Amino acid sequence: MSSGKSKLGKFGQLPAADQWLVVRAAFWLGIARIMLVMTPFRRLSESLAGNADAIGNEADPNYVERVGYAVRAAANNVPWRSNCFPQAIAARMLLRRQGYATTIHLGVEKNGEGDIAGHAWLTCGETVVVGGEDLDRYTEMHSINA
Repeated sequence: MSSGKSKLGKFGQLPAADQWLVVRAAFWLGIARIMLVMTPFRRLSESLAGNADAIGNEADPNYVERVGYAVRAAANNVPWRSNCFPQAIAARMLLRRQGYATTIHLGVEKNGEGDIAGHAWLTCGETVVVGGEDLDRYTEMHSINA
């Protein structure tokens, strides 16, 4: 029970703008989960690409970092599975609202036993927003730009 209090305590210590960002990240993680369950990949990919021409604001590095933190914090505290792909979608939606161009990268890793593991990560410019752990293990197979 003390870990719940410490999580709530950490949340309470965030500035109000970051608290709101975590709440919005949790909302988009839920939407992302529904999208992944209900939408065929081709339609999902088209939907996530959206209108790339309408996006192009210069990204604020501080805001991009705050979005990454908010999405990871929310993903660790929602009651549903929010692994790399929902996190990439949620971060994309938060950054898109600011007019920032992003890329969702989808990659695979083949281990020595023939198993394949997938991974998704989001970049905004050269910055990896979410999913940046051990990227050298993955071969990018597809990307979605907007």
